[in-house]
Amino acid sequence: MLYAARAGWDYPVSREWMAVADFIDAFYSANSKRKPKPYPRPWKDNNTSRLGKTSLSPAEAREVLRKNRG
Repeated sequence: MLYAARAGWDYPVSREWMAVADFIDAFYSANSKRKPKPYPRPWKDNNTSRLGKTSLSPAEAREVLRKNRG
């Protein structure tokens, strides 16, 4: 419960719950003609938000990270 609150989840879940939710999504996608909507998760979708912005190219960003690796 503490981790869920700290991570900003809507409600706490167990590892078993996560595995079953993944199984349900896989089962529905395998047995559906259309792409089904995934089972709702308590955390925010990582694909919709991004932390930070940069105008560097990937090569330039790698070079900056390599220099600051320390």
